[in-house]
Amino acid sequence: MSPPNRFNNKSPMHRRKKELTAIAIVGVIFFSSIYYFSYIKNLPTNPSDFPTINVVSTGEIKKDDYVNCTFELNSDDESDYIFPINSKIKIRGKYNAKLPKTGYRIELSEEKSLLGMRKDDDWLLLAMYSDLNHMQIKLSMDLYRTLESTNPSAILPDSEYVCLYINGEFQGLFLLTEKNDRRLFGLDDAQNSINSSLIFQSSYFHKNFINYLNEEWEQDWPNEDDDILIMDKIMLDLVSFVRDSPNIEFLNPSSGIYTIFDKQNLIDFYLFNFFILHDDFWDHNYFIVRNSAPSKFILVPWDFDRCFGLWLRRSSSYDENHEDFLRQNNELFNRLLNDEEFRIGLKNRWRYLREQLWTDERILDRVSDMYEKIKLILEIDANMWYPWLFEQDWDQEVDEAVDHLYDWIPKRLAFCDIYFGNL
Repeated sequence: MSPPNRFNNKSPMHRRKKELTAIAIVGVIFFSSIYYFSYIKNLPTNPSDFPTINVVSTGEIKKDDYVNCTFELNSDDESDYIFPINSKIKIRGKYNAKLPKTGYRIELSEEKSLLGMRKDDDWLLLAMYSDLNHMQIKLSMDLYRTLESTNPSAILPDSEYVCLYINGEFQGLFLLTEKNDRRLFGLDDAQNSINSSLIFQSSYFHKNFINYLNEEWEQDWPNEDDDILIMDKIMLDLVSFVRDSPNIEFLNPSSGIYTIFDKQNLIDFYLFNFFILHDDFWDHNYFIVRNSAPSKFILVPWDFDRCFGLWLRRSSSYDENHEDFLRQNNELFNRLLNDEEFRIGLKNRWRYLREQLWTDERILDRVSDMYEKIKLILEIDANMWYPWLFEQDWDQEVDEAVDHLYDWIPKRLAFCDIYFGNL
């Protein structure tokens, strides 16, 4: 009898070696993939020519109080480079301060021109967290600024994209922005009287020009710290005139609404906010600005993360019409829209803008230029901040947010053509 062969069920040695080699290769690929997608693919690097801000703070950055830090700006353009200087930083905003990715306000120890913008010591870093494609805020600001060539009152801060590092840790893509302040609007020195230059900010939901409550507004200029408190008197008088004046007085050419507010500003303000479907608006989120009396008041739009029909996952159709809502919540525009002269002004100005400034091609080219500039960093930023929010397919959500602009804008422009054409 032959002895039992203990190896009858085993592969030859060379075959076992091949199998072990195959398993090893699969293992290397598997763990390399984990390493790649965890550490290399998402490594916070940015193109060498993309501006980078480095902030090193001496303590925890909070919302209410500044903390000391150093500020440095790196750029491929040597003329833009800012060597580290002493500064202060804090978290900005009310709602935005509660988001996972927060924006910041920075005060430099000396005035600097950053990335070709105005020389100043007070700057904002917008996180753009609710602006999923990171283009809606900048696009809104840039489009409004295009009006300034034919409307000097169409003033908004300039802005540039940057990458931000805090204490060596990458924070993502931010929008470095000038501040809405006295310098931006070219205002005179403050006076301790109602004739003073001023900036009032509507910062809480309320019915505008229907009633006035001090807590729904902020006096940004004159500085409240200087104990020059003029807002209550001026706003009470404005609200009273808009709400209570008879129509013949409200539209009087010598003393009516167009002698108090800049008419071109009112027209462009309405056109712009209606077009971009400024969803978080009409009842707050704007400024009232005036140089020393007898200058006229102007309105300045602000806070653009809910526009162009998208806010995170919330979307609005291109054909939404906010006229009824704003009539109910803003008595100034409710009365203006009843004025045939104002409606004709809207109609004619829209036609001009569509022919000269806001053509489909010009706006979409602007979107394409923005996306080409930020697309690599947008992917990294999205990978840092959105996976937990969307749980899965977060990258698809961001891609769809980009595609949304290309699809929504032409349709919205066509809708506005009909709306304003029928006025």
